Amino acid sequence: MPIITICHRTFSSRPQPFEIKIGFGLVASLSLVMLLSLTGCGGGEGPSVSELTEQLSDADGSQRYKAAKELEQFGPEAAPAVEELGKLLSDPDPKIRYRTAKTLSKIGYSAEAVVDQLAQSLSDQDSNVRYYAAKTIDEFADKAGTAVPALIKALSDSEPKVRYYAAKTLGKIGKDAEPALGGLQQLVNDDDESVRKAAESAVRRIKKRISS
Repeated sequence: MPIITICHRTFSSRPQPFEIKIGFGLVASLSLVMLLSLTGCGGGEGPSVSELTEQLSDADGSQRYKAAKELEQFGPEAAPAVEELGKLLSDPDPKIRYRTAKTLSKIGYSAEAVVDQLAQSLSDQDSNVRYYAAKTIDEFADKAGTAVPALIKALSDSEPKVRYYAAKTLGKIGKDAEPALGGLQQLVNDDDESVRKAAESAVRRIKKRISS
């Protein structure tokens, strides 16, 4: 029985080889081209997280945008790029700031390392940047205490989706979000149902933590 070496791809590295034993019938039915296509070997593989991280500081804005966008597909495995992505949250190009904030939301909990930059992004002129910044902070709400002042301001954001995540996150923060109670109670009468529910839940959670 022949042994054929194929490759498998991990998100943080290039395709890695491994061997499998298959029968002669299957060998006859699969061409080498098909194997290469299915396994990601034979060239054409994309850049790694480390390579894309380096490209985030490229002088060419289009390259920075592309790198931030490609990092999104790695999700949490792009955590090593968080610090460099945090720097791009203040990029002069709003499209890059948007793409960066979105990628950080996909990385999730590890984005806590740039909580201060994300808090500043809650007042970005671009509503999409504010939205993804709020959504990202919600991913690590238990470590977002320093973002409370920015989140309180976000409760009055013009975009319902930003108000929703600000309220939701403050509820998760709990006792340390006590200064937000006034703003949250106002949102109980918000025009958006999801915002109202998030505000009501946050008020209950914060008060429960205070009394416990």
